[in-house]
Amino acid sequence: MAIRKLQEVGGGSTGVTIPKDDLVLEDILDEDGALDGEHHAHVNYEGDGEWTVKLLEMDSGQ
Repeated sequence: MAIRKLQEVGGGSTGVTIPKDDLVLEDILDEDGALDGEHHAHVNYEGDGEWTVKLLEMDSGQ
């Protein structure tokens, strides 16, 4: 389990990073470690300090 520090990201939001090794497993990063394409995720607050993050398949026609 990776421990990540919450960070201010601007616009009144706070963020947390996802380890690059995990993003490589999902083919989200290219061979140089940069984002490969446009990706979206659904973040859901489950309660009691727990969130889930799910990668979404977005229709390119939207």
